[in-house]
Amino acid sequence: MEDPIGNFANIDVEAFLRDSEKRVANFAAAQEEAAAAVGRATAADGHIMVECTAQGGVSRLDMDPRVKRMSVHEMSAAILAAIHDADADLQRQLSRIMTGVVGGLDPALGDPDVALAKMTEAQAAFDRMMGDAMGELDRMRKKLGH
Repeated sequence: MEDPIGNFANIDVEAFLRDSEKRVANFAAAQEEAAAAVGRATAADGHIMVECTAQGGVSRLDMDPRVKRMSVHEMSAAILAAIHDADADLQRQLSRIMTGVVGGLDPALGDPDVALAKMTEAQAAFDRMMGDAMGELDRMRKKLGH
Protein backbone atom coordinates (compact mmCIF):
# COMPACT_ATOMS: atom_id res chain seq x y z
CA MET A 1 0.00 0.00 0.00
CA GLU A 2 1.30 3.44 -0.94
CA ASP A 3 1.93 5.94 1.84
CA PRO A 4 -1.03 8.42 1.77
CA ILE A 5 1.21 11.39 2.41
CA GLY A 6 3.78 10.41 -0.17
CA ASN A 7 7.46 10.59 0.61
CA PHE A 8 7.09 13.59 2.95
CA ALA A 9 7.43 11.35 6.00
CA ASN A 10 11.01 10.59 4.95
CA ILE A 11 12.10 14.18 4.38
CA ASP A 12 15.20 15.25 6.26
CA VAL A 13 13.77 18.54 7.51
CA GLU A 14 17.09 19.73 8.92
CA ALA A 15 18.86 19.16 5.59
CA PHE A 16 15.96 20.84 3.79
CA LEU A 17 16.24 23.88 6.08
CA ARG A 18 20.04 24.04 5.70
CA ASP A 19 19.69 23.90 1.91
CA SER A 20 17.00 26.57 1.96
CA GLU A 21 19.08 28.85 4.17
CA LYS A 22 22.04 28.39 1.84
CA ARG A 23 19.90 29.30 -1.18
CA VAL A 24 18.56 32.42 0.55
CA ALA A 25 22.10 33.45 1.52
CA ASN A 26 23.33 32.90 -2.05
CA PHE A 27 20.43 34.95 -3.38
CA ALA A 28 21.12 37.79 -0.92
CA ALA A 29 24.82 37.76 -1.88
CA ALA A 30 23.85 37.92 -5.56
CA GLN A 31 21.61 40.91 -4.87
CA GLU A 32 24.49 42.71 -3.14
CA GLU A 33 26.88 41.82 -5.96
CA ALA A 34 24.39 43.07 -8.57
CA ALA A 35 23.90 46.32 -6.67
CA ALA A 36 27.68 46.86 -6.57
CA ALA A 37 28.30 46.00 -10.24
CA VAL A 38 29.85 48.72 -12.40
CA GLY A 39 30.01 48.56 -16.18
CA ARG A 40 33.02 50.32 -17.69
CA ALA A 41 34.07 51.30 -21.19
CA THR A 42 36.38 53.68 -23.00
CA ALA A 43 36.23 55.34 -26.39
CA ALA A 44 38.29 57.70 -28.54
CA ASP A 45 41.54 55.81 -27.94
CA GLY A 46 40.93 55.82 -24.18
CA HIS A 47 40.32 59.59 -23.96
CA ILE A 48 36.69 59.07 -22.90
CA MET A 49 35.77 56.77 -19.98
CA VAL A 50 32.23 55.90 -18.85
CA GLU A 51 30.88 53.91 -15.89
CA CYS A 52 27.29 52.65 -15.50
CA THR A 53 25.51 51.15 -12.49
CA ALA A 54 22.21 49.34 -12.11
CA GLN A 55 20.98 52.03 -9.72
CA GLY A 56 21.82 55.15 -11.69
CA GLY A 57 22.67 54.47 -15.31
CA VAL A 58 25.70 56.58 -16.24
CA SER A 59 27.48 57.25 -12.95
CA ARG A 60 30.77 58.61 -14.25
CA LEU A 61 32.05 60.29 -17.41
CA ASP A 62 35.72 61.27 -17.68
CA MET A 63 37.19 63.05 -20.68
CA ASP A 64 40.86 63.67 -21.32
CA PRO A 65 41.57 67.27 -22.43
CA ARG A 66 42.70 65.86 -25.78
CA VAL A 67 39.05 65.29 -26.72
CA LYS A 68 38.92 69.04 -27.47
CA ARG A 69 40.63 68.16 -30.74
CA MET A 70 37.57 66.18 -31.79
CA SER A 71 34.62 67.74 -33.56
CA VAL A 72 31.39 67.99 -31.56
CA HIS A 73 29.90 65.26 -33.76
CA GLU A 74 32.88 62.91 -33.18
CA MET A 75 32.86 63.58 -29.43
CA SER A 76 29.11 62.96 -29.19
CA ALA A 77 29.39 59.70 -31.13
CA ALA A 78 32.33 58.56 -28.97
CA ILE A 79 30.48 59.35 -25.72
CA LEU A 80 27.37 57.49 -26.90
CA ALA A 81 29.50 54.50 -27.95
CA ALA A 82 31.22 54.44 -24.54
CA ILE A 83 27.84 54.62 -22.76
CA HIS A 84 26.51 51.76 -24.88
CA ASP A 85 29.61 49.63 -24.23
CA ALA A 86 29.59 50.37 -20.48
CA ASP A 87 25.92 49.39 -20.28
CA ALA A 88 26.65 46.18 -22.22
CA ASP A 89 29.50 45.43 -19.78
CA LEU A 90 27.10 45.94 -16.85
CA GLN A 91 24.50 43.66 -18.45
CA ARG A 92 27.11 40.92 -18.92
CA GLN A 93 28.05 41.20 -15.25
CA LEU A 94 24.40 41.05 -14.11
CA SER A 95 23.77 38.06 -16.35
CA ARG A 96 26.82 36.27 -14.91
CA ILE A 97 25.64 37.00 -11.36
CA MET A 98 22.14 35.73 -12.09
CA THR A 99 23.42 32.63 -13.87
CA GLY A 100 25.03 31.55 -10.64
CA VAL A 101 21.75 31.89 -8.75
CA VAL A 102 18.86 31.14 -11.09
CA GLY A 103 20.44 29.71 -14.22
CA GLY A 104 20.53 32.86 -16.31
CA LEU A 105 18.91 36.24 -16.79
CA ASP A 106 15.83 36.34 -18.98
CA PRO A 107 16.86 38.26 -22.13
CA ALA A 108 13.60 40.23 -21.83
CA LEU A 109 15.02 41.83 -18.66
CA GLY A 110 17.39 44.21 -20.41
CA ASP A 111 16.69 46.92 -17.84
CA PRO A 112 18.81 46.44 -14.69
CA ASP A 113 16.04 47.95 -12.53
CA VAL A 114 13.61 45.34 -13.86
CA ALA A 115 16.17 42.60 -13.21
CA LEU A 116 16.65 43.74 -9.60
CA ALA A 117 12.87 43.99 -9.12
CA LYS A 118 12.47 40.45 -10.47
CA MET A 119 15.17 39.22 -8.08
CA THR A 120 13.33 40.82 -5.14
CA GLU A 121 10.04 39.34 -6.36
CA ALA A 122 11.61 35.89 -6.68
CA GLN A 123 13.02 36.12 -3.15
CA ALA A 124 9.59 37.04 -1.76
CA ALA A 125 7.99 34.12 -3.64
CA PHE A 126 10.66 31.78 -2.29
CA ASP A 127 10.06 33.02 1.26
CA ARG A 128 6.29 32.43 0.86
CA MET A 129 6.92 28.96 -0.56
CA MET A 130 9.20 28.08 2.34
CA GLY A 131 6.60 29.28 4.84
CA ASP A 132 3.92 27.18 3.15
CA ALA A 133 6.18 24.11 2.99
CA MET A 134 7.15 24.41 6.65
CA GLY A 135 3.49 24.80 7.63
CA GLU A 136 2.58 21.70 5.63
CA LEU A 137 5.44 19.70 7.17
CA ASP A 138 4.36 20.78 10.64
CA ARG A 139 0.76 19.77 9.88
CA MET A 140 1.92 16.34 8.67
CA ARG A 141 4.17 15.89 11.69
CA LYS A 142 1.21 16.58 14.01
CA LYS A 143 -1.00 14.24 12.01
CA LEU A 144 1.59 11.48 12.38
CA GLY A 145 1.88 12.17 16.10
CA HIS A 146 5.51 13.35 16.04
